[in-house]
Amino acid sequence: MSSLWLAEDHLVYVKGTGFLMPFLEEYKRFRLTDIQAITLARTSRWGKGFLYLLLALVCTAFLVLLFSLAGAMRPLTVIAISVLGLGGLASLALLGRHLILGPTCVCDVQTSLTRERLRPLTRYHSTLQKIDRIESLIRAAQTGLTEEASSAEGAAGAPTRRAATFRGDAFQVPGLVAPAFAVFLLLGLTGLAGLHLESVVLTAGVLLMILLGSLSLSMSLVAVVRKPTPESLRMLLWITMGIHFLVVGTGAVYFLIAATAEPAYTIGLTGPLEAFAGIATTGGMVFYAIFVGLFLGFFVLGLFGLLQVAKWRRRLLVAETLGAAPLATEKTGSEGEVER
Repeated sequence: MSSLWLAEDHLVYVKGTGFLMPFLEEYKRFRLTDIQAITLARTSRWGKGFLYLLLALVCTAFLVLLFSLAGAMRPLTVIAISVLGLGGLASLALLGRHLILGPTCVCDVQTSLTRERLRPLTRYHSTLQKIDRIESLIRAAQTGLTEEASSAEGAAGAPTRRAATFRGDAFQVPGLVAPAFAVFLLLGLTGLAGLHLESVVLTAGVLLMILLGSLSLSMSLVAVVRKPTPESLRMLLWITMGIHFLVVGTGAVYFLIAATAEPAYTIGLTGPLEAFAGIATTGGMVFYAIFVGLFLGFFVLGLFGLLQVAKWRRRLLVAETLGAAPLATEKTGSEGEVER
């Protein structure tokens, strides 16, 4: 609903109100020379976490109830089970995202005339990065005013006012990001091969790589949330997480349908492996096309992510060599968005 924009000499706070989208926007500008304080306080995140967990448990409870009451797997029953399963998976995805983003907080900006709650700044680690960036500009602007006042009072020398510049902290590329993209690059290739070769051994390797990808992707997202990382890398990791949940959800729906048609797929460890190994034949054209698209998405995102990692590491190396910190923004122009 709201956003915060940063220029060299002021902040613009766009405060939106509405439902799902802002129907009304109010613009407030804070000159850096007028800001007296920026306060930050951590808040509890247990409430929202319990809400997502409760939704997942409710979907699971209805799934168990539907399985126990349904005499036969009719099309409507399968659809209801699929919707509840995807709803539970979506709740778990929201819970994972909530935990990855870290502690919640509230942030206020205060001037001599007003005190305003900055609603876009709600996550502690990312807000600290934003405040560090804003603070450098505020200190530069207000130090210039202090020097001018001292000069006007007859202080020795004639200091000149320093112009506020976008300093910010240097970007970092956490070490876990590149291995995570490499895992999903290999997962995409292995998954595409498994769809066409129909090998149980290869299918087992794909499932193990999915588990490894879950772990590496979660750790990478935690790292990029807590460190000033280029936004392009963060976006690619979140997109990869979304596709990852789609793969898991689609796989669960496919296995439910396949096991309903062939109960032998539920026996032992080899049963599920045989079910997933036969997606191209058992699942029909629909599931085959879906999994080809998802695994191809893994491959493209993994490759593009590795190229982005190489590009940013090269930029940071050049900036370090030149002795200049890179700008904490990927935008150009007089104003850059702090948080959306």
